[in-house]
Amino acid sequence: MDNNQQQSDNERYIVHSQKEIIQILTDLAENRVLLNVTFNHGKDSFFTTVVGVDEKTHAVHLDIGRDEAFNQRLGDSHHVVFSKDDGIKIRWSSNHISAVTLKDGKAIKVALPHNLLRVQRREFFRLTTPSINPVPCKIPEFHDSDVEFDQIEPDLTLYDAGLSGIGSYAPEPLNSLLTNEAKFEGCRIYFPDVGMTSVTLQVKHITPIPQKDGSVKQRVGFEYIEPSRGNQGLIHRYTFNLERDFMAVAGKP
Repeated sequence: MDNNQQQSDNERYIVHSQKEIIQILTDLAENRVLLNVTFNHGKDSFFTTVVGVDEKTHAVHLDIGRDEAFNQRLGDSHHVVFSKDDGIKIRWSSNHISAVTLKDGKAIKVALPHNLLRVQRREFFRLTTPSINPVPCKIPEFHDSDVEFDQIEPDLTLYDAGLSGIGSYAPEPLNSLLTNEAKFEGCRIYFPDVGMTSVTLQVKHITPIPQKDGSVKQRVGFEYIEPSRGNQGLIHRYTFNLERDFMAVAGKP
């Protein structure tokens, strides 16, 4: 997926309203929700909570880290990511952290974010799969006999993955069996470092994407249809790995 498309797909999850952002962060503070803080190129992380939101100074205060050396590395970082990954997903980043002393003790201070990511339903959120060593998806082509089957060639290549489905690229000319709402059983997806899944996929959308060299790629979105518990476990582990890698990259300045 190109950067413009990735930005477009994620835009629907991004909150820009300052009033709404303040309310979201205030709710986190009132409920003492744990946030994961990732920095130092993803090498350091710790859990914290929002202790207050100061609308007048446009600041967010959070519990401070575990020791002075750790807090120094945090203060020296130029890109820090705050995230809540269970239930409703929330994520924002800051490029400047400072230590302050409040009435209740020391805290860290970040600027009120201009926007933040908020995903109401985790399974709708998709993460881009790596372009190096891309993830292949093999879809069998069933004949009328429902006994013989060939392979739809060439393999499709994933560009994103989530808990509800995958997005893939298919070359032109598009295979005639790849149509909206078409359903394919026994599809094999080879998730790196996790294993192979065998799932039923249903086509949810097909979008032609013109390339700079004049060729056309077809973006095909699929939904998982009642994956087994074992395959759900593999999908969960792979999406967890993607998020971990995303956070590691996001922690780079």
